[in-house]
Amino acid sequence: MFSLFLMLLFTFSIALGQTSAQETEVEEVFEIYLLSPNTSSARNQWSLLMEQLLPQIGIGISFHESTGWGNIAPRTWSYPFIDYDYIPTYEFGGYDLLFVGWSWPLDLNLQSLYETDAITPNGDNHYQYSNPVYDAKLEDYMAELDTTARIALAYELQAIMYEDLPCIPIVYPRSLFGFKEGIVDIDTLLIASGGHRVENWDDPDDHVIKYAIPADLKEWNTYVQESFYDGQWMQAVYGAIAQRAVDSHIWEPQVASDFTVSEVVDEKINVTVNLDPDMKFSDGSSVLPEDIKYSYELHMTPAVGSSNYGTLTHWFPTNDSIEIITPGVGGQVLFKFDGIFNLWDSILNLASIIDKSEVEPLISTHGFSIFNEVPGTGNVGWSLVKSCGPFMIESFDSISSVVKMIPNPYWDDSLASGGEVPLLDEYYLTYISGKDTAVAELISGSIDIMDAQYFPTIADFDAVGVEGVLVKDPSHQEMSINMLHPVMGTGELTPLGTPEAAKNVRKAISHACPRQIIVDQILEGLGAAATTAIPDSVVGYDESLEPYVYDLDIARDYMELAGFDLTSTEVGITGLVIIAFLGLTALEFFRRKYRK
Repeated sequence: MFSLFLMLLFTFSIALGQTSAQETEVEEVFEIYLLSPNTSSARNQWSLLMEQLLPQIGIGISFHESTGWGNIAPRTWSYPFIDYDYIPTYEFGGYDLLFVGWSWPLDLNLQSLYETDAITPNGDNHYQYSNPVYDAKLEDYMAELDTTARIALAYELQAIMYEDLPCIPIVYPRSLFGFKEGIVDIDTLLIASGGHRVENWDDPDDHVIKYAIPADLKEWNTYVQESFYDGQWMQAVYGAIAQRAVDSHIWEPQVASDFTVSEVVDEKINVTVNLDPDMKFSDGSSVLPEDIKYSYELHMTPAVGSSNYGTLTHWFPTNDSIEIITPGVGGQVLFKFDGIFNLWDSILNLASIIDKSEVEPLISTHGFSIFNEVPGTGNVGWSLVKSCGPFMIESFDSISSVVKMIPNPYWDDSLASGGEVPLLDEYYLTYISGKDTAVAELISGSIDIMDAQYFPTIADFDAVGVEGVLVKDPSHQEMSINMLHPVMGTGELTPLGTPEAAKNVRKAISHACPRQIIVDQILEGLGAAATTAIPDSVVGYDESLEPYVYDLDIARDYMELAGFDLTSTEVGITGLVIIAFLGLTALEFFRRKYRK
């Protein structure tokens, strides 16, 4: 009965959609092929929606292939370059328009994405976008060592992308956390990205926060950590040279009093780190330059197996690349980069600081096996998790996956570096299995934070004393354009035959994208309309940019600027088209339900 209802709704919606299309009287002036991954139900829905809308601005759809990544990669970033020395259109083995999403770090690294030298197969520029102005500006960006100047260049790069549209942004996704009402001073983006500053958090009711996660804790120290969830307790316990500042998210000193970058000499840079003389471990011993150098060296030791090994050894080929200039309390360390890195300050966060005087003898006696021991057990004891961060571990239950943390009693001494006194008396990270259980425990008050990866809905928090908190994701969803497509890319087969005409076609497509409807109807509010391929969570995002407004009249105007002759009446997403969209959504549900 339900399937019959779905089919009737779909049939009815198609009829309404056809009526709406006939009312617009838009003649299709060229056709394209759509390519989309079938791995996301939400993306499946908005790609179907765009399939219906593009003909209303004169762009016909020859075929829409919704498929797996194994079929998409050979048409895009893994094109084999056998029949052509470039990625051709879909009809000849490449693609025309691809629906895809990308994840980003919080630091804006644009290298190997859109510059001419990165056109596939030399990089990730499967768009085949080439703009000498962009290339020159990116070169400046990649060489700029000053944060403020680098962000200004990031704005200029975004402005170029906003105008040229080698990819048409759709949405910025949002994560949904569950919070107890009344907890304060949590930078939600930092908690979502694993760089939280828990020393700022508080629950004024009892000064205790319990944070529930949906996965077991199974990584015992910073050197074997890859899981986001284990990183959540490590972020509170370990200190680093630099941490992200609350609100601005730029890097600021933590165990250092300051750090500075040199001028470029022989295509290389140096970074000088001065340690905070008041910074101490949780047993009262001072953090020394020897601890800094040794902590980095362990990450650069192959036998340790650190996930940071490749990055660190790229910039620091030998142990001599990190040099102690002044030993002792409040000493100085010099990092000698083997090249120029505009995001140099991010490297100062890659090694959590441990006490060399404890760990080196343990490795000498027991070998690297200590890295696989649960904190507080075996030969390692607490040495590999000894804290110079704001909190220290009081207990670690590896069976139930519960870590209890209390303030580092010596953290107050480091306030000269700008640190915050921990406001919490206790901070817990605890594993809870299943969304429903986590929601119930949040409502009952057993936990205070429920991680977004339980994938709750806004309706889950419709209870007194709890709230759903939307958090920006460092990611975006887009329509990638093959910039060598003869109409949308080069413009040679537009009536005007110019690149400017092709740009106007891309602008037409962007104005035909109902971003807010996608957010409201498909993502159920868990997103925001996108402006560029740069997520609004990234350091350097230009908040002055506005999304291309959804307006089919404006879209058709741009098609006419491209030289196409369109005739139409005024349309928008009316009730008819919304019903048509609901029918497509129903059909997509039907397909997913019975697809094997």
